[in-house]
Amino acid sequence: MQIAVILVYIALFIISLILGIASIKYFITMWKFKNRKKDGSEDDEFRRFD
Repeated sequence: MQIAVILVYIALFIISLILGIASIKYFITMWKFKNRKKDGSEDDEFRRFD
């Protein structure tokens, strides 16, 4: 029974790790998008948001 609990904890840890990495990547991308230059020279990187 304890082995099953340990496996559940490991699975939850891996899922939370993946979600944490994905949210950090999303935060960095949005921070770059918010602070991009106003002249439109960097807009090629952000075509997917249009």
